[in-house]
Amino acid sequence: MNDPLQVTPLTIRPASAFSYDLGTHGMFTVNFSVPGVTPSSVVMASMTEINSNGQPFVGDATTTVHNVAPGNGNVRLRGEVGWSSDLSVRVYLLVN
Repeated sequence: MNDPLQVTPLTIRPASAFSYDLGTHGMFTVNFSVPGVTPSSVVMASMTEINSNGQPFVGDATTTVHNVAPGNGNVRLRGEVGWSSDLSVRVYLLVN
């Protein structure tokens, strides 16, 4: 197991949550406009399939978040939907 190269204590402040709906499949990269985000923000992401009523569910497709990078007012996310055609998915971002 690798040891961390650097340990940085973080100041915890109230977090903000955002959700974004997409129609996509395969590997993708998208920029989300997220107010108040800076390159030093802590951003956590998850993704789930949603049905026609906008309700999350676990379907047959895999949904994977690969990379998340905060910027100035935006978050760049690389993800993958393991299906051969577009599916409706929701990305959740938790920002601190």
